[in-house]
Amino acid sequence: MRRTRMALHRALIELMQEHAYARITVQDIIDRADVGRSTFYAHYRDKDDLLLVSCVEHVRGEISAQLARFDGDPPPLAPIEILFRLVDAYPQVYRPLVGQRSNATVLRTIRQTYAELLTEHLAARLDPAEAATTVTFLSWGLYGLLESVMDPRQELTAEQAYRHFARLWAAAGHPAEGIAVGGGDR
Repeated sequence: MRRTRMALHRALIELMQEHAYARITVQDIIDRADVGRSTFYAHYRDKDDLLLVSCVEHVRGEISAQLARFDGDPPPLAPIEILFRLVDAYPQVYRPLVGQRSNATVLRTIRQTYAELLTEHLAARLDPAEAATTVTFLSWGLYGLLESVMDPRQELTAEQAYRHFARLWAAAGHPAEGIAVGGGDR
């Protein structure tokens, strides 16, 4: 089962490097992965579901792997910086998730994923009475900044967007936990 999901994920990523996401069909994906249509639908509802699940799993895996490289506890914003680096490194993968063409279901799911990520890594530093509101604010801010990075009409780099996000975090009452993260594999 895991091998099939990896084959479908890899097929989608390869196709996204060759074609615009909107032009890729489920048939293209299953042809590339060499799996049947019923097998695809046993795992995913549609290509958006495949993209979403694959990217969430990939992001979580990358963040875990990169956080493991830190000596001791990583800085609180390290997972967020890693996310910005991933978006910067793989724009063709993340653009369909945070671009103008993402649908409402994808948008809600991605925003919820960001909220979970923020809760996992930042909630202990938040006032419990305000944690949910702060995480909601920061998750929408994170989504908006990542969308701006993906928008070719804007000239916002992933690093600049990360610094904006760090300022939002500092404005939420954490100025000493600052902007620069670094460390780990750097």
